[in-house]
Amino acid sequence: MGLLDFKTISQACVKCGKCIPTCTIYQINRDESTSPRGFLDLLGAYERGDLELDKNAKNIFESCFLCTTCVQTCPNTLPVDVAIENIRIDIAKKYGIAWYKRTFFYLLKHRVLMDFVFSFVYFISPCVFQSNLAKTKNRFRFSLPKMGKRTVFPFLSKSFLQRYQGEIIPKQSVKNLTLKYNKVAIFIGCLSNYNYKGVGESLLFILDRLGVTALIPKQECCGAPAYFSGDIKSVLYLIKKNITHFEGFIDEVDAILIPEATCAAMLIEDWKHALMEDEEGESWLKRLEVLIPKMKMASLWLYAHTPLESLLTKTPFKETTITYHDPCHAKKVLGIYKEPRELLKKNYSLIEMSDSSRCCGFGGVSMQSDKYDLVLKAAIPKAQMIEQSGAKIVSAECSACRMQIDNAMDHSGVEAEFLHPLELIAKALGKI
Repeated sequence: MGLLDFKTISQACVKCGKCIPTCTIYQINRDESTSPRGFLDLLGAYERGDLELDKNAKNIFESCFLCTTCVQTCPNTLPVDVAIENIRIDIAKKYGIAWYKRTFFYLLKHRVLMDFVFSFVYFISPCVFQSNLAKTKNRFRFSLPKMGKRTVFPFLSKSFLQRYQGEIIPKQSVKNLTLKYNKVAIFIGCLSNYNYKGVGESLLFILDRLGVTALIPKQECCGAPAYFSGDIKSVLYLIKKNITHFEGFIDEVDAILIPEATCAAMLIEDWKHALMEDEEGESWLKRLEVLIPKMKMASLWLYAHTPLESLLTKTPFKETTITYHDPCHAKKVLGIYKEPRELLKKNYSLIEMSDSSRCCGFGGVSMQSDKYDLVLKAAIPKAQMIEQSGAKIVSAECSACRMQIDNAMDHSGVEAEFLHPLELIAKALGKI
């Protein structure tokens, strides 16, 4: 179905510069070539044959955080992010993919192996991507995970899917609740599956309190790490596997709830972009179109389709101050930012940080492993905003942001705790 027309999108840029001030990479690397309009100029030159895809160009195109801020500020809403994702496919074809990324993407395609590996490396800091070029302090934290007061040793830790996949958790009889929806599926996402299992546990707790049946179906990685690194073969494999899984239960559920912003944006938006690179993409796109209407971020669905607000009437934590970080894939791609705030304000005191929409700088596997210096520079201002807010807790519906912000707060000496909105809501409903 073909790549995006770089020449057309490059010519459509009027060079107004509105994208420049808020561009994540430009804020920390004042180089016009690594700005949105710089990227587009170079893409146009590449399309015309005036630019060789050499290692310098490779380095430039791999410096984008894919935060989509430029897309939101562009008067023509030019899809700079999609163009960067497309050129990275060309880069991967020409230069290949580093061995450690190939290994990681291989694990993403083989859940049983991934389960085994993560049952062992769970005691290492979640940011294992940073290990190969690690030169800064505190990169690894060797500590055994806890389950309550009990230490969980390597090989004994089970992921969320290992505990619940294939189960249908029935709704309980809940009085005085009239629900339009009765059964949902959960697409958990890799980070919540392996590193932050409290997210899925909290979602199950909330659904149980609402009287909604939860199905935890067979599922694969959404493919975002591979897609943002240009490994189109891996992402197409994962997309097709997931679509096939979803088709097996889609008629049984009212929604597929996704508690992770990156995964949600990948399923709802980027799967379409990736399938356009496949020879059989048209047929798969038609199958995907049937599924997308039921794909929902968890906070959006809970806010819009359940009486959750009415359950959050007590205010036991009103003295607990929280600040909210808007994940790029939630606010800028999917337009979701009001819903989690409205739910959290019922039980907590919300203090807005100075720029909640500023990208935390996670950037994906390639940025974390190959450009960690830029990643940290992008993250430190976010940690400072959290500290300046005075909030005791920072929350965001994205575990990639959680990894990044936790690391930034650690480097900056910020004492705030990071909790997912679902974890905070579950706590307000009585979850211990």
